[in-house]
Amino acid sequence: MKDNVQIQNFTSSAESIDFNKLRVIFRHKWFWIVLIFILSNLAAYLVVRYTKDLYQSESEIKLDVKQDASDLGISELLPERQKINMISGEIETLQSKLFLSRVIDSLNLHVSYFSIGQILNTELYTSSPFVVEYTFTNSSYYNTPFYIEPISTGEYELTIGNKSSKPIQGKFSDSLFLEGITLVIKVKPNASFVPDNSYSFVINSRDALLDYISKNLTVEPIKFDANTIRVSFKDSNPFKARDLVNGIDSIYLAFSHEQKNLANKQKIEWLSNELGALEKQMEAYEHYFENFTLVNRTSDLESDLKRTIELIHKIDSQRFDVSRRLVELNSHLDALSNPELFLRLNQQKMFPEYINRNLEKLQELYFEMDRMKLSYNENTFAFRQKQSEIETLRNRAFTQLTELKEGLLKKQQELNQSKTKLENDFASMPDKTTQYTKKQRFYKLYEEFYLTLMQNKSQFEIAQAGSTPDFKILSTANLPSSPISPNRPMIFGVGFVASIVLNIFFIGILYLANNKINSLYEIERLSVPLLGAVPALRNKNGIGLYIQSHPKSMVSEALRTLRTNLDFFNVHAAKRVIAVSSTVSGEGKSFIALNLCGVMALSRKKVLLLDLDMRKPKDNTYFQNKDKSKGISTILIRKNTWSECLVKSSIDNFDFIPAGPHPPNPSELLLNGEFSQLLEELKTQYDYIIMDTPPVGIVTDGIMAMKNADITIYIFRANYSKKSFIDNLNRIIRINKFDNITSVLNAVPSSSETAYGYGYYEEQPVNWLTSIFKRGA
Repeated sequence: MKDNVQIQNFTSSAESIDFNKLRVIFRHKWFWIVLIFILSNLAAYLVVRYTKDLYQSESEIKLDVKQDASDLGISELLPERQKINMISGEIETLQSKLFLSRVIDSLNLHVSYFSIGQILNTELYTSSPFVVEYTFTNSSYYNTPFYIEPISTGEYELTIGNKSSKPIQGKFSDSLFLEGITLVIKVKPNASFVPDNSYSFVINSRDALLDYISKNLTVEPIKFDANTIRVSFKDSNPFKARDLVNGIDSIYLAFSHEQKNLANKQKIEWLSNELGALEKQMEAYEHYFENFTLVNRTSDLESDLKRTIELIHKIDSQRFDVSRRLVELNSHLDALSNPELFLRLNQQKMFPEYINRNLEKLQELYFEMDRMKLSYNENTFAFRQKQSEIETLRNRAFTQLTELKEGLLKKQQELNQSKTKLENDFASMPDKTTQYTKKQRFYKLYEEFYLTLMQNKSQFEIAQAGSTPDFKILSTANLPSSPISPNRPMIFGVGFVASIVLNIFFIGILYLANNKINSLYEIERLSVPLLGAVPALRNKNGIGLYIQSHPKSMVSEALRTLRTNLDFFNVHAAKRVIAVSSTVSGEGKSFIALNLCGVMALSRKKVLLLDLDMRKPKDNTYFQNKDKSKGISTILIRKNTWSECLVKSSIDNFDFIPAGPHPPNPSELLLNGEFSQLLEELKTQYDYIIMDTPPVGIVTDGIMAMKNADITIYIFRANYSKKSFIDNLNRIIRINKFDNITSVLNAVPSSSETAYGYGYYEEQPVNWLTSIFKRGA
């Protein structure tokens, strides 16, 4: 039951935070805690100090492309396309390399100018005091830094690639011929070099500029319903960021207009070429007619040829009309599967009403399917039903057009047969008349075809002129006044939080790694009573009999308290044997035993100190006249009597018997009856016999001595003794069934005024920050 209570107390203590241990950690590691705090915040400051400011300029654009050719009363040549993902397409256009290349050429970004700093370089952009003109024959100079230093009025030194390279001298405004490059460096009017500054410039390759702009350019949609996008650019120079955004906005207007009218432009170019060829052929016919009239002095043909010529002309007109209808019919047959099918007014007159209705219905179905693509998946039932409806109507129209084509082909065959008959009849007529009539007929055909092409060209030109991009800049590029990066409050906040977190981890690791006894509260977990505590020594001079050299110190007062508290143990014993022991050496066991003897002797008690550590005798400087050849070991083998080994101290009533020479069997000497007999003899001569035993955690000699003692004082040393020593003492008590053991905590740090009550040592609350800085000082 008793052991269960101890385990429960230990668990409760382990689960709680030991603030005394934390105070000890703060006291001993305050320098590292402050250093971690300073370094973390210093790192945040250095990041802010040596990171380039990054500015962002942005504009807002509204996009909406319209075709307004119908406003002039002319129908559109091409159907209006559905705008599918228009904003995404425009964003890709703005970020394309073709478009960005135009931006680079318009803004003249080929040369970058810099002011050289100790750590950071600042781009001068438009504020450079000089400009560079260059001619390349060797592309290896691209993206290579050129360092320039003015050396006198009108002259400079140029270093290429590395500052340690050999400088090249040149004159401002004069050509500098190098291998693979020619440079002309000019000083700007009303500009001068700052004496303490160093300058450089870089000739950028197109790939480097494209990569730089692509990396810092952001184009993102704002509202899809409103067709608005945001164009933003980031750079360390706010003026450069603003100019780039303005340049992108202005160039995009012309670029987008040009790209959207590229198809009409190509059609107009083809029509222009065909019209030019027709004009040359018609001019040739006109020259022939003119020469025929001049040679034959007339253009009036014989009356018998009039009817034949008129019939041939009529048949040719019918053949042309049939051919033109066949061409239009073939084009519609080919376009039946195209969702962009569009029926013009002049084409509607060529087909029967029932075909026109089917074609118009098919065109409407294509439009509906295009609208459904925006809302439905191609696998949905509605979409498939619409496709089936289109397929049925398209097959019907295809059958009707095919039947119409067969009729036209039959009619064309009949007209060809009629023309052949008339031409056979006309063959007998004069050759000149026949040739004249034939050329006149072809001239009229070319004239009609020429007029048709001119009409189509006019329609395409009007459509091109009517296609206007409704491009609105809702917000022009702003000049950023404050950088977006680095975020100073956030970085300083991160540095501060990091310093706190790192210190928490640092203190936590030290807290968990600290397995030493730090305070009296840990000793109180023992089942043995606490006799008291002894403060740490402030003055270690005269460390022997401390109560004699420092009688008014806190240590001396604590020892007197121990002497007083001993009176409450075994109060009925007239003579007392006291064992002073510890787990390992270095815990202050011999110091406590020596000074406790001194305190008792000063209270007019006869006291004897026995050094029982025969394995490692104490080299006690306080007893200078002792004979190392005799002591406890020689007494127990009856070589000497105890009176022969006695050493007197400078304090009356205080004697000492040393350990003597190292015996081969210390444990056996303490086990035989001689040791018990010795103690009985000494009790007749002394009031208190204090035994300085060996550490019980190392050898068993101390436990044998403790069994012969009336009271055992077990010593722990603060910040030295491990917590496992407490478990070791509990194990010794449990195994040997000791009930006369009391404990003392030695070397307790005295960080404040210490009060001693009725036999109990109390640590008063202190201002630990004051203590830390006092110890640091």
